[in-house]
Amino acid sequence: MSEVGGFCTHCGTPLTPENAFCTRCGAAIPASAPASVPPQAPGAAAQPQPPSADEQVLSILGGLTQSSGFMGLKKTSYTLIMTNQRLVFAQLTPAMLKVAMESARADAKSEGGGFFKQWGAQISASFQYAEKYWQIAPDAALAETPGNFVIDRGAILKMKLHAGMTRDEAADDPDYVTIKTTGGKYKMELSGGRSHAQKVLVSAGLI
Repeated sequence: MSEVGGFCTHCGTPLTPENAFCTRCGAAIPASAPASVPPQAPGAAAQPQPPSADEQVLSILGGLTQSSGFMGLKKTSYTLIMTNQRLVFAQLTPAMLKVAMESARADAKSEGGGFFKQWGAQISASFQYAEKYWQIAPDAALAETPGNFVIDRGAILKMKLHAGMTRDEAADDPDYVTIKTTGGKYKMELSGGRSHAQKVLVSAGLI
């Protein structure tokens, strides 16, 4: 029997020392997986299931932001990758965005673009970043950063879009989406607007 080298910090699955990724949920495993995280007891919230070979990406939605910390001041950006089996939330870190913007600027410069074209390319890079996930396997996207996570479609109880509230002499509150699951509730702001998000989520069969 293989030696247990700890447990997955995402779903609690027992790991062997040679595991680089969780064999159940696909999460990346640190070099030294903590042994202090036991599997969840029976009856707890449903755990992510390993995808089958026929998993297909149905739609992608970029520009999601989750607020956390004191007064919600900590902002984390995600791209939502929707497959026929699960939702993969791929974090867009500041370092990743910086690389994408620098690459877009360099490409524009190499094509003879001036300052304004280079500046426009940088702005577009932040909106077009999500498109790369059409070319990446969901498991690879999930393993990109430790902050990525997954929700099985079978665990979703309700998904709903909400309009932001307009306030006088203040910026509009952003539109947002809520996802109620068997394991908890998620709220994500939409930078691309509710209309676009609705089309994408409908095409994935989520609303």
